[in-house]
Amino acid sequence: MKISKPRIDAKLDDGSLDDLLEGEPEDVLLRDIDATNSHITSLDMSGMVLEKALMTASHFERLVVRDVRFDKCDLSAVAMNSGEINRAEFVNCRMTGVNLNKTTLHDITFRGCKLDMANFRFTNLRRVAFVDCTLAETDFLGATVHDVSFESCTLERTIFTQTKCKSLDLRTSELIEISGWASLRGAVIDSTQLVAASPYLANELGIIVR
Repeated sequence: MKISKPRIDAKLDDGSLDDLLEGEPEDVLLRDIDATNSHITSLDMSGMVLEKALMTASHFERLVVRDVRFDKCDLSAVAMNSGEINRAEFVNCRMTGVNLNKTTLHDITFRGCKLDMANFRFTNLRRVAFVDCTLAETDFLGATVHDVSFESCTLERTIFTQTKCKSLDLRTSELIEISGWASLRGAVIDSTQLVAASPYLANELGIIVR
């Protein structure tokens, strides 16, 4: 799977919180800004980097993100639902409880991120890689998952109920009490994962083991 990387200039001008609040930041570096509890409508971000930004519990409406890297940002409890994120990287970000419900995610890499209790319900994920991430109680209910991989991640009580799945690779990740196995037809796992998953597969298929 080839994921398109963000197209970001090597040299960016320093930006400020006002660039974000005004709704159309472009080609800037936003470092150490505090946008906690912000409510921003019609946000269009492109060709930029956010570094160590605090955005906890912020709400973004009509969000469009293109060619952006989030580095060491705190996006806990951020609402980005029903938006569009294309060619983006989230690196070492805290994203506990982030809401990406009904968002389109194309060509995205999550690396070293904490995604516990994140909401990916009915999200469209295409060419997305999760690398060294934790996803405890993360919810992919009804999501469309196409060309998605989880590499060296921890998925604990992660929900895949009614997920529409094509080209999903779960190898190398730890799978603990996953629900929705019946929706993961065609997913790739390794033999060790199969042994650990067998009780849950049997339970979802109604197989009684005595």
